Amino acid sequence: MRSSLPGEVTVTAMQHPLYGEPLAVEGRRRVGGVPCLIVRLPDGTPGTVEVAATNAGLLGGEECSTAALLSADGVRRLRQLLAPGPAGGDGSGT
Repeated sequence: MRSSLPGEVTVTAMQHPLYGEPLAVEGRRRVGGVPCLIVRLPDGTPGTVEVAATNAGLLGGEECSTAALLSADGVRRLRQLLAPGPAGGDGSGT
């Protein structure tokens, strides 16, 4: 069963030229195997945006199936990198 489409999404990928723009959703399709939404662009023309570049990627369902998850070991290593002290640097996260 397919999940219903949101009426509107916001582009959340900071590198995307439409970052922060709310876009009306008109459908969905795959482009090169990548899940995309058919949207109405700010100039009124139709276009496609990858689901992962929008807040719809955070809503669950089919759109999130390509999301990467950390294993328990990966979480432990990430925490070590971010922790203050000699093993984790200065704690700034950089």
